[in-house]
Amino acid sequence: MTPAAFQEPVEEPEVKLQIDLPIKFDEQVQMPDLSSGPPSSVWSQFFDQKHPRPQVVRNWVRQLHNQHNHKQVIACIEQALIHGQAQPWMYEVLAMSMELEDYPKESIERVILSLSDFGSVDFSTMMFSAAYLAQFERHAAAFRLYQQASQIIPERSEPFVMALELAPYLENPADVSWAAAGVLAHHWGDNVDELHQKAADAIAELIRKARLQGDTELQEQLRGHLAEARHRDVQITLSWNGTADLDLFVEEPNGSVCSFEQTQTSNGGLLLHDGIGTDRDNAHEDYVAPRAFSGPYRVTVKKASGDLVGDRASLVILLHAGTPDEKRINRTLVFNSDEASVSFDLVNGRRQQPKTVAKAEQNPFDRRLHQFAQAQRFAHRDARARQVMQNFAESRESTIPASRRVGAVGYQPVVQLIPEGTSLTGRAVVSPDRRYVRIAIQPTFNNVTDVFTFSIINGAGVGTGN
Repeated sequence: MTPAAFQEPVEEPEVKLQIDLPIKFDEQVQMPDLSSGPPSSVWSQFFDQKHPRPQVVRNWVRQLHNQHNHKQVIACIEQALIHGQAQPWMYEVLAMSMELEDYPKESIERVILSLSDFGSVDFSTMMFSAAYLAQFERHAAAFRLYQQASQIIPERSEPFVMALELAPYLENPADVSWAAAGVLAHHWGDNVDELHQKAADAIAELIRKARLQGDTELQEQLRGHLAEARHRDVQITLSWNGTADLDLFVEEPNGSVCSFEQTQTSNGGLLLHDGIGTDRDNAHEDYVAPRAFSGPYRVTVKKASGDLVGDRASLVILLHAGTPDEKRINRTLVFNSDEASVSFDLVNGRRQQPKTVAKAEQNPFDRRLHQFAQAQRFAHRDARARQVMQNFAESRESTIPASRRVGAVGYQPVVQLIPEGTSLTGRAVVSPDRRYVRIAIQPTFNNVTDVFTFSIINGAGVGTGN
């Protein structure tokens, strides 16, 4: 066999690059005669010859839907997808029309899965498609999408909460256990007690069924999942008596501070309850970090206002709560001043990567509400101090436009790396009907021919050579 290096060169076919040109739409297009043949044939012939604007097709589909002509809607959308004239809304409308026409559930499932493939596969698209599948009673497929969504953002609780709703339809105990354990570990929003109890009951029911079947191994696995889901690296409870308003601040090893101003941190910390002593049942603050970084923690409690009975408060710290290695720290805080602090170290914290915390943008009402709450917290100060703060706030409000009420402007150098040499990028696009794959390859050649320096003092550019 002759080595490739010594073989005679073979003339390769010429490769033609495809350049995407702007789409040319047909103007003043009329809807085809729907009575001229079968719906699929009519729309196939139409889209072979015409390329109407997207809004025209949208209006036709809306008109046919209002006329309850769902067969024509299905044929129109299917042929538009086949002929490369897809629009994002088509898969959703197609699935609804197929449901109204009693199409097989498998066909509807395929359409909804195509909805995820049409756009970028992100968390929101996965959750949306899964909810649609659940609505059409495709519970197994919906559950798979919830699992995929949880892999994109592992610490979001929505996939587990929605998957737990499918528990009565899931046959595999491992699936129910996954959803229930995820709720116990990650959900800390609304109805937390109710959902945690529901999740615990779901696992308890699985354990009961496994015991009746004599499956000892499955029982141990489920108990292990339940114990792992209930494991809390750090749990802090602050309680007091009186009408005082105490604020809990937890300084975490990575530098973040969890408080009423920042209720979620990258350390995994959450402030679950911000209480005030005017109501006895509300005189407590709760902090939890299910998975936290190892290292030193500092708990600071500040007295904002009101009367504190005995100038004392009770602080309970649990490390690795819910495990055999649980450690309990009880402290009685004495407020000789307006604050008191306690420090402790967490060993064997389970967090390895910082948690991504979305910073929600405040609307004007929330911003005013926050300002009012801040004013209430400083209401206990003397009249002179309050007047100074009020004058300062009013001066800032009057001199700074609303659109520019941000921090001070600063400057910093922006470093951008410019690669030198040859690079190659490629992109694969699946056609809407999922029958073809188009591959685009783009080579890039970069060569740094000269370097200049720029002075911010006089703005002059000085050449420094190659």
